[in-house]
Amino acid sequence: MKKTTQKKSKGEVKTVSPRIAHVDFYVDKERTFYNYVRYLSNPLNIMWRNFLVGTFQGLGFVLGTAILLTIIGFVFGNLLTQIPLLKDFSQALQVWIEQNISK
Repeated sequence: MKKTTQKKSKGEVKTVSPRIAHVDFYVDKERTFYNYVRYLSNPLNIMWRNFLVGTFQGLGFVLGTAILLTIIGFVFGNLLTQIPLLKDFSQALQVWIEQNISK
């Protein structure tokens, strides 16, 4: 039977047989399953976590969209003023917007 090694603190090496490592794996799986059952047995915890996840997803969507639209607006704003045909149109649009905002 092949033995595996695990490092302990300060350079000590502890040999562990594969059977113990296998049992440790199952104990960890059982502990994870217990935590999952405990999580599912508390509906308020589930609702709170889902609320937080939804809030952060919505916040990320809004911030990402705002940053993306700002970058696109900045790039197209600079490109529109460089193209001669579109330069007149963008100036006319800017004058029209300023007139309507001041009313």
